[in-house]
This record gives sequence, C-alpha cells and structure tokens, in this order.
Amino acid sequence: MAENTEIEDRVDLDDDNYSEEDDDVEEPMEDEGAGEGGEENDEESHEDSGKHQSPVTDKNDIPAGHVEDEENSAFIKEEEKEKHAELLDLPPHGSEVFIGGLSRDISEEDLRELCEPLGEIFEIRVMKNRDTGESKGFAFVAFRTKDVAQKAIEELHNKEFKGRILRCSLSETKYRLFIGNVPKVWTEDEFTKIIAATGPGAETIELIKDPQNPGRNRGFAFVEYYNNACADYSRQQMAAASFKLDGNTPTVTWADPKITPDHSAAAAQVKALYVKNIPENTQTEQLKELFQRHGEVTKVVMPPAKSGGKRDFGFVHYAERSSALKAVKETEKYEINGPFPHTFYLQIKLVVFKT
Repeated sequence: MAENTEIEDRVDLDDDNYSEEDDDVEEPMEDEGAGEGGEENDEESHEDSGKHQSPVTDKNDIPAGHVEDEENSAFIKEEEKEKHAELLDLPPHGSEVFIGGLSRDISEEDLRELCEPLGEIFEIRVMKNRDTGESKGFAFVAFRTKDVAQKAIEELHNKEFKGRILRCSLSETKYRLFIGNVPKVWTEDEFTKIIAATGPGAETIELIKDPQNPGRNRGFAFVEYYNNACADYSRQQMAAASFKLDGNTPTVTWADPKITPDHSAAAAQVKALYVKNIPENTQTEQLKELFQRHGEVTKVVMPPAKSGGKRDFGFVHYAERSSALKAVKETEKYEINGPFPHTFYLQIKLVVFKT
C-alpha cells in the first residue's frame, strides 16, 4: 500500500497535464467575413486627414480624462514590464530536482546542508502530510541553473543520507502549452507575434503544418516557455474571455514536454509507462498484449480502486528502456475497447519511481 501511495505522489494525475491528441482536436470555425471592409475604412480615414489638418493644441486644452487615460496606460505597460522581468528572473525549467527516499523527520535545513555545496539554491520544498505535518519522504530542490541541477542528480542519486538511499531525478514541472482553435490561414510569423504579446519567455513555438496543404496549419500549436511561471502567466492571459485569435476562442491547456533523451542516472533506469484512461473491467492481459509490440512486457500493475471510487490508470513495465521510449513516441496511438460501443484512447507517459 505504501508503494502505491508513493507512486501516486510522484505521478501527476491531473488531466490538464496531457496534450490533446491530433485526432481529438476540433476543427476551428473560420470567420469568412473577418477583415472585410477594412480597406474602405482606411481610405476614408486618409481622405479625412487630408481635408482637416488639426491645429497645434495646447496641453491645457486636452481633456483631463484623456491625460489620465494615457497615464494609466503608461503605468500598466510599466507594470507589465516589471512583471515580465520578475518571471524571467525565476529559474528555468529543468533546474528543479526531485529527491526521494528521505527519512520522515527530514527538515529543510538538512536538505540545504546536503545540496548547498553543489551550487546556488533558489527554493526547497519538503512535501508534508497535511494532517500530521510529517514529511512524506520526498522533496523538491530548485537550483538557479540547469547545470547545477544535473550535477546534483549525478552526485546525490543512490547516495546514502541519514541512513537512507536517495533517489534523484529532474522534477516534471509544466512549461509547455497546447493551443487549439488557431485560424488555419495564419502563418507562423502571425502566430508568433500573438504569443509574444501574451507574455514573456516563449522559447519554442511549433505551429503544426497541414501536410496536405503547406500554406495552412492544422489549427493547433505547442509553445514551450523558459519556465513554468512564464507558461502559466501566458496561459491565464489566453484563457481570458476577451482573448480571441482573429475571432476564435482558443483552447489552452498544459501539454506534456516533448520526449527527449535523458541521460541522468535516474532516468536511465526508467522502463515503465503510466497509462491513463483505462476503461473499467480491463484485464492486465489486454494491456500486456497491446503494449508488447514494442518489446517484452515484464508486468502490468493496475492499482485497486478506492472504496466507492474507480481507478482508470495503471503501469506497464518493460524489460528494456528502449521499448518504453518507443512506446511514448508521439506517432504511437493506443485504443482499447470499453463497454460497447465505446472505444477508449489511452494516454501514456514515462514515469520515474523505484521498481
């Protein structure tokens, strides 16, 4: 039971943590009339400006309300700049380390003593039981840079500390957004300008092209940010009711990071998948048969449901890490039959825990 509890603590079960599959993305409604009449209005404006040259206006003649609006606008822009700078001053993604295997009486001071010799620490969070205040046996240490975080993993993983063997890996912080309902006629430059205006820190902008029509996109994109704080700031800006993409209301959710090679000591041991959206009454043999096309499956674990509830997730363990990496490729899709006539599409990701 303790093992299951620890696994749940390490795995983010929030649906928002998963990117939307291509097949599930709704086609955005294109506004055929968008932009019509713009040229005509512009021509009238130019004609008026030629006929009526405005005389030089004394500052004292400007209505007080107009001056206040300009001052408020300037104040808001300055406030935004300060906020953006504050977000960019936070550590980048990939600089926070998960440390497991800790004793229940571990303190922040203990971890600072352990980690400070490795490099500058930004923050330490010891995860505690809400009812007892006792440590759950793991913590997160945010360093100032990615290099120091990687160094910490290499030096602390499998190290003995206060009579316990530590387990270390990079923390899975969210920094990638899925944005749907993008106008399909938009170019990458047009989309990039909109993203830049919503907040700071956008590092990689991937507007998915339509393979059948190179001049159009598929109506969705992925954006990777400098850190979680920048991503969350932009996510909130785009989630506002007033925010539109050329008249379209966008779908904005968290997306999984792209799977990239991870050569850390802990990651090199990962051979298991976390599988979500499993229909009720699915047998372990069904999952084993579904996933063994990538390699030998050593076991399938489906935790029992809590009293009065249900569990729609499980774990698939491979004999080789290479098999697990093949399974999580974005090109792979997994579907399984549920209660007739429903078909369930499974969501998967690599997990990090001691097997």
